[in-house]
Amino acid sequence: MALVATHRQVVYRLLPQTRSSWRRLERVLEDQRQLYNAALEERIDCYRKTGKGRTYFDQCKALTECRRDLPEMAECPVAIQRGTLKRLDGAFQYFFRRVKNGETPGFPRFKGKAFFNSISVVSGVKVRDDTLHVPSFGALRIRRKGGNPYPDGRPVSAVLKRELGMWTAIVCFAVEIEEPASNGHVLGLDRNGGQVADSDGALHEMPDMKRLDAQAQRLQRRLSRRQKGSRRREKAKRHLAKVRRKIANRRKNWHHHVSRKLATEAGTVAVEDLNVKGMTRSAKGTAEEPGTMVAQKSGTNRVILNTGWTALKGMLEYKAANVIVVPAMNTSRKCHECGAVEAANRRTRDDFGCLACGHAAHADLNAAKNIRDRPLERLAATDETSGTGASARRAAFALATSDP
Repeated sequence: MALVATHRQVVYRLLPQTRSSWRRLERVLEDQRQLYNAALEERIDCYRKTGKGRTYFDQCKALTECRRDLPEMAECPVAIQRGTLKRLDGAFQYFFRRVKNGETPGFPRFKGKAFFNSISVVSGVKVRDDTLHVPSFGALRIRRKGGNPYPDGRPVSAVLKRELGMWTAIVCFAVEIEEPASNGHVLGLDRNGGQVADSDGALHEMPDMKRLDAQAQRLQRRLSRRQKGSRRREKAKRHLAKVRRKIANRRKNWHHHVSRKLATEAGTVAVEDLNVKGMTRSAKGTAEEPGTMVAQKSGTNRVILNTGWTALKGMLEYKAANVIVVPAMNTSRKCHECGAVEAANRRTRDDFGCLACGHAAHADLNAAKNIRDRPLERLAATDETSGTGASARRAAFALATSDP
């Protein structure tokens, strides 16, 4: 099997051993926040005066001069300071891309203490014996259950992140892994609110998080009653953040389990081309033309976003051999047995009953089979030979999507 060069991120728990290590991390974090704001101010001021912007390389040259003239700046590793400038440059690149695509631009903002919680190290990191070595910074102890999954990988960069009083180290490794191979099995995947269904007849439901959701809503109401700037508000905010992190971790863990299971069973996974951003747009409308059923639409949007359709698709793209995106039109209305398309076929969220042939099935399982057959139908439409059967088309499709 062929090896492919790629990058993989590994999350470690960062364990500063002494109080001075904690203070140094906090001090470096604050210095990088001020550097980020100063670099952003320089870009804005330069454009206002000259009509030209500053690039990442221009600011790196200016950083070299500042480190030579200001001894306090030279105390911080240059790899960390360049990482901060690279982070700002990435924010501007995203801004220009959104302007070009006609989206809401979102100009980079100045960062307050509550909105800057990570330190980027762009080069020179090393991982040895549960220790992370940052150039000109020193050794930091790290821990991960199961150890490093890529012992032969080469550390490229790292991000030191503070979250709810704890520090984590996200290390990026350059690795060579086996390229996923296609086993000739095509699987259709239908994503719904709170569950996904595959064409083999399996329903993958999200873990029950009603208790955590209710707790988060209760804490959100408590937070809204607290006075801004008070200690009780900060305490409520931390408590709410812990509950939301727990919800996010459970959802991410479910995504990993489902995507790994699907990628192992099938070499090719077909998914619908869903415009999640458009589907979850608010229905409140405007003051002149207010929307209808706003509360119901809000609840539906919340369920879709909590399921994480895009994140699941992203995990499938690097775990499965092939991921094919097919049009989503009429996949839930079409009968898989006779091909009749009728809106009334789908009686409820889970119940499908064909009005033409009487076929009854779970609505998501019926849709998953239609999604699986879409690539086969597209291949059959472009096939000039008319006498090929379904089995021959499936074999041809598996051959076309397998590794060369």
